[in-house]
Amino acid sequence: MRVPLPVSIFLTLGGITTLLFVGSSTILLNSARQVERLTLTRNLDQVEQALQNQLNILGNAATDYATWDDTYAYAQGQKPDYTSNSIGEVTFTATQADWMAIARDSQTLLYSAAYDYSNGQINSPADEVFQDALIALPKLLQVGQEPSNPQGVVLISGRLTLLVSRPILRSNGSGPVVGSFIFGQTLDADKLAKLAESTQLSLSLHPLTALPSANHQQALAQLKTGQPQVIIPLTTQAIAAYRLIYDLHHRPVMLLRIDAPRPVYQQMLLGLRYLGLSLMGAGAVSGLIIWRLLERSLRYLRERDRIQQALQQEATLRQSELRYREKAEELELTLQELRKTQSQLLHSEKMSSLGQLVAGIAHEINNPIGFIYGNITHARQYAYALLDLIALYQQHIPHLPQPVQEAQASLDLPFITADLPKLLNSMQVGAERIRTIVLSLRTFSHMDEAGLKRVEIHHGIDSTLLILQHRFQTSARGSVIQVTTNYGDLPPVECYPSQINQVVLNILNNAIDALQTPHIPSGFLAASSPPLIHIQTRYLENGEGKGGKAVQEGSTDGQIQIRIANNGPPIPEDLQSRLFDPFFTTKPVGQGTGLGLTMCYQIIVETHHGILRCNSAPGHHTEFIIQIPVSQTTKRFKA
Repeated sequence: MRVPLPVSIFLTLGGITTLLFVGSSTILLNSARQVERLTLTRNLDQVEQALQNQLNILGNAATDYATWDDTYAYAQGQKPDYTSNSIGEVTFTATQADWMAIARDSQTLLYSAAYDYSNGQINSPADEVFQDALIALPKLLQVGQEPSNPQGVVLISGRLTLLVSRPILRSNGSGPVVGSFIFGQTLDADKLAKLAESTQLSLSLHPLTALPSANHQQALAQLKTGQPQVIIPLTTQAIAAYRLIYDLHHRPVMLLRIDAPRPVYQQMLLGLRYLGLSLMGAGAVSGLIIWRLLERSLRYLRERDRIQQALQQEATLRQSELRYREKAEELELTLQELRKTQSQLLHSEKMSSLGQLVAGIAHEINNPIGFIYGNITHARQYAYALLDLIALYQQHIPHLPQPVQEAQASLDLPFITADLPKLLNSMQVGAERIRTIVLSLRTFSHMDEAGLKRVEIHHGIDSTLLILQHRFQTSARGSVIQVTTNYGDLPPVECYPSQINQVVLNILNNAIDALQTPHIPSGFLAASSPPLIHIQTRYLENGEGKGGKAVQEGSTDGQIQIRIANNGPPIPEDLQSRLFDPFFTTKPVGQGTGLGLTMCYQIIVETHHGILRCNSAPGHHTEFIIQIPVSQTTKRFKA
């Protein structure tokens, strides 16, 4: 069964649009999940570190008491009034301890006490549950053993308890060990609430024998396979992270859970909705235009079929002309869609897949452009030859058959003869223009240089400026943003080209946003001066910041420096220390995610072992300084 032409066109465009949307969705959502995983892992580490800090506080206090001569004498049966004189309310409140004990050995518990924070009373001896738990933990009782400092968590009566033990020695550290001084803290609901408040996290602890939900059981099963933590999305708005808590004997006793919202994932979903609507609209408009063009082409083909064999070559020429016209119109539509997509990508700080997208588009456009550009010269030669042939026909056969004369009159042959060379020239100009844009895109994305390569930094900056050309047209005062450059003599730099281009792109975007904010120019421009962005590069010998010296090809010493300054409003001093923090942004909601400068910092400092800093003060211009080694394999320095 033959499928109608409009249906075929829209099905094809629908398939391409679906593939683009699915691919973009996979990349963006995977990036969001990776950010969530890193954030939740840091949160779990933060809680474990908080527990370790509390153990260290208890351990330091226990060490102070255990190396006191009065404690040593009490453990030997002397100073019977030691506990009444030395153990008081401050013993517990200073460390937030709930219990303490002095043990001679596993059979002799000299003293134990518990502190009631509700009424401020010390109860001695402590309850039997605590005493029995201490006796059942010989690792805490150190008489007859080499002195050590055991500390960790244990499960007492179903509640997680922090315990530390220190050997009782003389104040000068000499022995022998005569007992153990022990502090304990129960992580009850109040202490868990304080822990959650101090870490600013929503956390909970669950015994392994009484897990409250199927998610907890699923996380426990995965953790038992050796995974350090398990991340489980609960909904599109909430996510949970799990990790096992181990006791003194490295046995799992508790399941730690942290709940967190999913702002990054939500933003990705919102962006995908807008992307899907944009692709659907673009696909529908493109399909309608292509359908109308193909209908017009079919009408022309039917008309040419009626022309006699004598004018067959002329018909072939017209068919070629129409095909080239259609290709040019399709490429113009593709260029418009490319510019629209480029503008959207340049205004977004979620740029992790920009290089691949630009490189792919440049590659796809380069093939048809190469076909058109390489055949225009031949088409012009064929056109002139056919026009000359038609002129010979008219000269030697002045009286053509009536059908031929009618067909010639309907084609308006004199107009075609005059307009066809102009048409081919305009097609060549358009093809050369698109080739220039494709070359800039390929240079920016470095599709052939995904790894560590030696490149000319100035080429990447120029390509980035060309891509941002449309954003320089307006500023907050309605004038064009001027861009000036002062390039130094730089050697080829060993780097990841697409990543360096991304850094320059993000900083230039921020500079343009600043210049589009109403303000009074400052720094190197007066109030009457137009908005300006200034880019300067120079070579720094041996990291001393003394550039300006000529360098030789292939040099691997020193660093290169890129300075990007603008006369926009200065950055407040209290915000400058947070510029490179993840998710920090001063832009309105929906216009920035706070990831652009964070990604720049990671690329320059962590990937390229360089320096990225910002200089901004009232009355001065705002300037970002990028500095990286010329060679990544032989040059390292700290930011």
